[in-house]
Amino acid sequence: MAEDTFLVPVRKTDIELGKPLPFAAYDADRNLLLNRGIVVSTEHQVDVLMQKGLFRERMRSSPSADPNVRNSKAAESSAKPQGETLSFDAIKLMPGDTLQLQPLLDGQTERFSVQVIGVMKPKSLLVTAPMVDGKMIFVRDGQSYLVRAFSGLNVCAFKARILKSQLQPFPYLHLSYPDSVQAMRIRKAMRAPTSIIVAVHDKEGGRQSGAGKIIDLSVGGARMYSPMNVGIKDQTIWLSFKVMLGDMEEYVKTPAVIRAVGEEDDEQGKRMNVFGLQFGELEQSQRLIIMNLVYQHMLKDSA
Repeated sequence: MAEDTFLVPVRKTDIELGKPLPFAAYDADRNLLLNRGIVVSTEHQVDVLMQKGLFRERMRSSPSADPNVRNSKAAESSAKPQGETLSFDAIKLMPGDTLQLQPLLDGQTERFSVQVIGVMKPKSLLVTAPMVDGKMIFVRDGQSYLVRAFSGLNVCAFKARILKSQLQPFPYLHLSYPDSVQAMRIRKAMRAPTSIIVAVHDKEGGRQSGAGKIIDLSVGGARMYSPMNVGIKDQTIWLSFKVMLGDMEEYVKTPAVIRAVGEEDDEQGKRMNVFGLQFGELEQSQRLIIMNLVYQHMLKDSA
């Protein structure tokens, strides 16, 4: 197995008793436990394996013999964010950066936010202990987690084990130092659902000519509901709105080209004008807060 192969946890339902295993299985340290084709015959064997933590290589779909299906899948794939393998050093985590931990155990989908304290290359990554409602979550030394992070334009993921959980002088964790991470670039087209009130102006610094609500947002543009007609296709208008994320706040003023115009019902069933908007060039601080908003949405909805 290549060292940069990304492993995913094996679920108990993935193992059928009395049938050849359709994949090779590894432990959290990439040690081979079961060859492909091995037959697991008893529930007890399955339970023992699941307690240790069992992983397989991420499955790749086989190409279809139908060229139309193949082309359709290729087009779909090209529209999706592409992943790449990076060194851990490349993502340049800094103290205070937020990470998300998800236990690599069957049936566990909880995700806990922690903050980076520091990096001890190549020994460990130090993070705060996960807390929920002000209470510390119990973690076990040796337990494996899928760790997600945001770095620049990338959402990154890597596996790490808890080397040691410490309580003094405050609760924190030593995570194993990863050899590599899987990175997925956040593209302009990647959007987050929002409900942001926006003012529309006829020109820069001009009078307000309308108002609306941004229902999804990306660094490249937005979809906006408005009870009024604020413009026609290919017209440039000016928008002003506030983006808030946690304790961060950014006031955005930008020109926007109307790329699509239509009508649809909003969440209350009220008929609205809907506009597809393409932003002008945003300032760096504006791009960063919107990318963070998209990132938080991706973490919430990612499998």
